[in-house]
Amino acid sequence: MIGIYDPEFGVMSFTDPFFIVSSFLAGVFMCAMSGTLTLLTLLLETKNANAEFVILVSLIAFGFGAATMRVTSNPVQAWLIDVWSAIV
Repeated sequence: MIGIYDPEFGVMSFTDPFFIVSSFLAGVFMCAMSGTLTLLTLLLETKNANAEFVILVSLIAFGFGAATMRVTSNPVQAWLIDVWSAIV
């Protein structure tokens, strides 16, 4: 049919290069921001109940970011190898 977008990969699947790269970068961003928040909270104040809550939530967010990076790292590596082999 004319006008229908039909890519060669599944949209929003682990074969979609945009999805896996953006998911990996979102995991990197989550780890960087939550790790920074944890370290800054530990450096500034840890005796407060609010600080303990911030540390708890930011460590949970760090775990989610790390899990996202772990799940998407192999597809990202395979995609980078495909791109590199197409260039060379």
